[in-house]
Amino acid sequence: MKRALRWAAVAVSVALACALAVESWQFARALDVNRQLAARLAGAEESAAPVGFEPRLWVAAARKPARDGHTVEAAALLRRAADASRGDLRATALYDLGNVYLRAALELSQGGADALALPLFELAKESYRAVLLERPDLWDAKFNLELALRAAPDADPDETGAPPVLTSERAVTTMRAQSLGLP
Repeated sequence: MKRALRWAAVAVSVALACALAVESWQFARALDVNRQLAARLAGAEESAAPVGFEPRLWVAAARKPARDGHTVEAAALLRRAADASRGDLRATALYDLGNVYLRAALELSQGGADALALPLFELAKESYRAVLLERPDLWDAKFNLELALRAAPDADPDETGAPPVLTSERAVTTMRAQSLGLP
């Protein structure tokens, strides 16, 4: 009985030591990320990121230029982060990129420069559609895409003369001579 308790105590101690080591490593990494971000925001780092500068830092570093209205700088950082990452970080970068474009387009549109705002609306819609392909459950992106579509609706394929593009949503309804397997 005592021997079993001793082995259980040793096993618990080893497990706790491993958990502590992992947590310490993650904490050290978080401190390094914070240091790099602080240096970037202080202006010590230019847009050419050093080795080890992570995509999540690009997303974080893009927030200040986006807030200050520096669309080009924020978009460059977010595009770089989206291209270099996968999963939730890519979705976040694409969503933030769409927000940057949409905010700039709305400002231009409200200022009366509709011709200049149109390409930014298109870039915002493209970014929201890209994030919705990866994360269809992201309701904020759906809402912002709808806002962008209301401000600058897509052209009808009939008006442009281009053949209609079959997306996964429209493919079933446009298929001919195919059994859909319905009862």
